[in-house]
Amino acid sequence: RDNAIEYIGPELRQADQVIDASRMVVYPGLINTHHHLYQLFSRNLPEVQRMELFPWLVTLYDVWKNLDEEVVATSSLVGMAELLKTGCTTCFDHHYVFPTHAGDLIGAQFAAADTLGIRMYASRGSMDLSVKDGGLPPDSVVQTVDEIMTDSARLIEKYHDTSYGAMHRIAL
Repeated sequence: RDNAIEYIGPELRQADQVIDASRMVVYPGLINTHHHLYQLFSRNLPEVQRMELFPWLVTLYDVWKNLDEEVVATSSLVGMAELLKTGCTTCFDHHYVFPTHAGDLIGAQFAAADTLGIRMYASRGSMDLSVKDGGLPPDSVVQTVDEIMTDSARLIEKYHDTSYGAMHRIAL
């Protein structure tokens, strides 16, 4: 009722409508608990197919430094459509690459989720150590702690919905 399971148990209940699911498998929507949707557009690059994690990251950070709203929206649409095809109705995405001047990447993800009707929980990750500070990513994809905190507050204010059954939530 109202997009929620009202009752599970041994008691028989009278239904307003009966759906014959005798030749089907019926189960609640699955929940994807860890995704990096933006990585879909680069997943088939031949040069990274057999790399270990750190060389893989270093190579792809050089690609991901060019992320923008269009790339993230398209990758999110493809990734979430794949999830929906396999019965997943909630996507929890971990996004942590925010290139300078890339736009509202989390907003692009929520727009893609809304287009498909999938529940989207976005984890706003962060990186503040670039290569020059001993980290792996280039300078252009890391942020200062102040930038991270300011954007995190903005995302919570703009997108986080605390209501029951919310379609948008933010985690940090």
